[in-house]
Amino acid sequence: MRVLVTAGGTEEPLDGVRRLSNISTGATGLELARTFAKKGAEVVLLHAERVAVKGLELETAAFLTFDDLGSLLKQQLGSRHFDAVIHLAAVSDYRLSSLEVDGQVLEAAGSGKIASGGQLVIRLSPTPKLIDGLRGWSLNPDLRVVGFKLTDDADPDSRSAQVRALVKRGVTDLVVHNDISGIGDGLHLASIHSRRGILEKTSNKNELADALYRLLADGEHS
Repeated sequence: MRVLVTAGGTEEPLDGVRRLSNISTGATGLELARTFAKKGAEVVLLHAERVAVKGLELETAAFLTFDDLGSLLKQQLGSRHFDAVIHLAAVSDYRLSSLEVDGQVLEAAGSGKIASGGQLVIRLSPTPKLIDGLRGWSLNPDLRVVGFKLTDDADPDSRSAQVRALVKRGVTDLVVHNDISGIGDGLHLASIHSRRGILEKTSNKNELADALYRLLADGEHS
């Protein structure tokens, strides 16, 4: 089984030294990549530049921005057969459209540093969902896609609705759901969903990796 794993967060430059990013560490993606490789899968890991992969005996490639990750996904999926993509990367939902500094509009992020002290207005535009394009870029028409949904919502019904919405879009075979409230101090609560409902519940990254490997190796999907 050949698996493509994405891990870590993309970053979108605002100027030469400032970036729009997120809190993703890439730790879960690294754990999944290691576990799948130990179990015999051929793993390719696409990771954010700030994710430390030294000593990891896998084929790897680093990305910084949304565009970087998109290019790597297209290159990998279009050049060889993958059985599955585990798409954990925390991809920027927005990127810079324009900057306005003291009333002067800058159309794109420059290489210099915007001087501090001025009135700064940042306009962002939404990015497309990379997960929507995975099957279309793939040489394998039967590519299995694992998506991830992180929520930060105290209402269980609202969390469930967000997960169901991703499942119903039909771009994934499996969806892993975490809520911020269930992550921390060695705890990493997760549930694995398909169109048939919840398939597995796990309490840490090791259990999650084992469960996903088993489901994909057994051909379990929607």
